[in-house]
Amino acid sequence: MTTRKSGTPVEKAIDQFLHSLRQRNASAHTIKAYTGDLENFAAHIGSRNWRTIDHLTIRGFLSHLYEKGLGKTSVARALAAVRSFYRWLAQEGVVEQNPAALVSTPKLPKKLPRVPTIEEMNTVLDGQMPEVAAFPERDRIMFELLYG
Repeated sequence: MTTRKSGTPVEKAIDQFLHSLRQRNASAHTIKAYTGDLENFAAHIGSRNWRTIDHLTIRGFLSHLYEKGLGKTSVARALAAVRSFYRWLAQEGVVEQNPAALVSTPKLPKKLPRVPTIEEMNTVLDGQMPEVAAFPERDRIMFELLYG
C-alpha cells in the first residue's frame, strides 16, 4: 500500500479508498487495477478542488486514456474505478453527487462463441467417452444433437 505523506486531496482520498477496499477483502486484481486507474485519474486531475471535477472532466480523462492507446475494455474498467471511488466519496460525505454516474460506459464489442469445426466434433464423437460417463450412448447423442 502506498501511503502519501503529502499530496493532493484527491490522492489522499484515493489512498483511503484503496485501504477500504482491502478491508472489505476486495480481489487483489481489482485493487491492482483500481490503483493504476485511480493514479492516472489523480495525475489527470492534478490539484483541482472536488467542486471543479464534473462529468466533463471525467470524460476528458477517458479521452486522455484513448489518446494513450488504451482499448475500450481498459477505458470501461477505468470508468468503473472512478465510479466506485465517487460512490465511496459520497458515502464518506466528501461529495454530494457522483459526476461519473453521468458518463456513459464505452460500448464493448460482443464476441460470439467459437463453434467447433466438423473435424473437432467428429474427433469427440468418434472417441471413447470417459469411464465416468454414466450413460455414454446418451451423452454421445446429446453432443450430436447440440452440434446439429
